[in-house]
Amino acid sequence: MTSTLSERIQQARKHAGFTQKELADKVGISQTAVHKLECGRSRSSRRTVAIALTCGVDPIWLDNGRGDMALPGGAPYSAEFNGVREDGEPYRTYPLIARIPLISWDELAKYCGEPAESFNPDASSWVPVAPRASDRSFALKVPDDSMEPEFYEGEIIIVDPTRKGSHNQFLVAREGQNRPTFKQLILHGNQKYLKPLNSRYPLIEVKSEIQVCGVAVCKYKEYQ
Repeated sequence: MTSTLSERIQQARKHAGFTQKELADKVGISQTAVHKLECGRSRSSRRTVAIALTCGVDPIWLDNGRGDMALPGGAPYSAEFNGVREDGEPYRTYPLIARIPLISWDELAKYCGEPAESFNPDASSWVPVAPRASDRSFALKVPDDSMEPEFYEGEIIIVDPTRKGSHNQFLVAREGQNRPTFKQLILHGNQKYLKPLNSRYPLIEVKSEIQVCGVAVCKYKEYQ
């Protein structure tokens, strides 16, 4: 096992055959940032997963050295923007082998509303990424039955924090310092509501500022 993050990043880059500038361009950071990571002057980065997938290595190995370096059947991934969402924003099309972190709701509560660069939650597992999700996306388990029948308790949703949410979208949000919740956003004039799909739960009127933690872009389900 390679002992430091800086050594693993350098090993991953060489495995993919990239120069520091090529890796920086593909991941969307500066060459100086890559140089600092490889020299150990930067000890962590929010781009660790993106660097791993770009180089075709396992994100868990790159992050902490556990497991094998190469993803099974993986190949270096060119992280160019190669698609456009309906709202006009570009997105990266990931290969099917790409993975994103599955985090807990307690972890989300620590970071919701914080700047993107400080979002560094602990991952309990990893799930395949949605093709149109940004490289900041994460996964959550649906916590209850309030969004049935579309989303059942225990199912996994992929959440993209770069999207702000619009009328009728399913999103993770919180009002003030309340605990984040997964609901449908309803806009009616100047009024905002968080709507559960299960009729047994009440409609929530948003009376103060709402913090959108991200928009659900797809769901993922595993079978035992």
